[in-house]
Amino acid sequence: MTLSILYCLTAGSAITDILKNKIFNKWLLLGGLAGMINCFAGKETGRSLTEIIIQAALITMILLPVYLVKGIGGGDLKLFTVISIFLPMGEMIGCLLGSFVIGAFMGIIKIIITGEPKQTIHFAVPIMISIILVTRSSALICM
Repeated sequence: MTLSILYCLTAGSAITDILKNKIFNKWLLLGGLAGMINCFAGKETGRSLTEIIIQAALITMILLPVYLVKGIGGGDLKLFTVISIFLPMGEMIGCLLGSFVIGAFMGIIKIIITGEPKQTIHFAVPIMISIILVTRSSALICM
């Protein structure tokens, strides 16, 4: 169930990022609330509420400088913070690193195709791909 919620959260964020060029705060709030309810319902094993809050704050502090230099958008920062509710720290770090590697690869491909050196990408897409890779699950089968 936790992965189903996480996949829906990241897929919805990627879709709105592509179509509207933003990730909606209400969508992220809904995902965060679903993650917290899942935690309180006992579905999240091995982590206390305090650990989840500390991890979310740590992820935000790590990514804040990247946001300030316009490396990622505010929606991407908030999406990573909400994702940290669902994933343990090891998987979260893997997701961060994977997202930046995938995003760099997508940016290089876009530079090659367009010939323009300054490019932006919809970063929710690499985040979604890294979530699938880190959790080693299929996005089409949520069990």
